[in-house]
Amino acid sequence: MKKWRRLVVSLVVILAAGCADSPDDVQGLTKEEAAYIAQTAVRQYFHVDVDTRERNITLEDPAERAEDGAWSPIYRGVPVHAILTREAQAGEIAGVHAVIDPKTRQVLSLSIDVIGPDGQQTTSSLNEAELERKAAEFVRTEKLLTPSAIRFVRASTDDPETSRRFFYYTDGLKTIAVGVDTALNQVVTFAYD
Repeated sequence: MKKWRRLVVSLVVILAAGCADSPDDVQGLTKEEAAYIAQTAVRQYFHVDVDTRERNITLEDPAERAEDGAWSPIYRGVPVHAILTREAQAGEIAGVHAVIDPKTRQVLSLSIDVIGPDGQQTTSSLNEAELERKAAEFVRTEKLLTPSAIRFVRASTDDPETSRRFFYYTDGLKTIAVGVDTALNQVVTFAYD
C-alpha cells in the first residue's frame, strides 16, 4: 500500500507548506491549547499517546476560508492539524486532525493517520459485521452517545482509496460517524454530525 504512504507524505508536505500562514489564535483558541486538546482526545478515545512537541501545529480559521470562497465550513469549530515533522515509521501516528468548538473546547471531530506495517497494507479480512461491531463498541465504550438510546443508522460503501468504512449512529439527539480502517482493523476517526 505504497499509495497510502505517498498520500500521507504528500499530506504532510502540503500541510507543512501551509504552516507559515497558520494563525496562532483562531476565535480565542491558541495553537498550544488546540494541540493539548487534540493530544488529550487522542489519548482518551484512541488510547495512544502522541507527542505534540515533534509536530507542526496548524489552525484553520473557518471564517477566513469561507470569505475566500474556498469552502463553506461544515463544522462550527476550528480545524487543527498536528503533523509529524519527520517521516513516520510503521505503526506511528503521522497526523492528528481535529475540529474543536472554540467556545466549549469540545472535540467535534477527531482522526488519526496511522502508518501501516512497512507501508504494506492489505485489505482487511474482516467482514462488515465485524467492522460494525468494532465501531459500535467504540461508540459505547467512549460514551459518545446516550448508551440506552444508541441506534445504528447506516454504513458507507468500502472506499479503496482510504481503506475506511464509516458507520453512522444516533441516539435521537446527536448523530456520529465512526471510521474504521479496514487494513489496520481499528477505529481511526469519528465526527459528530
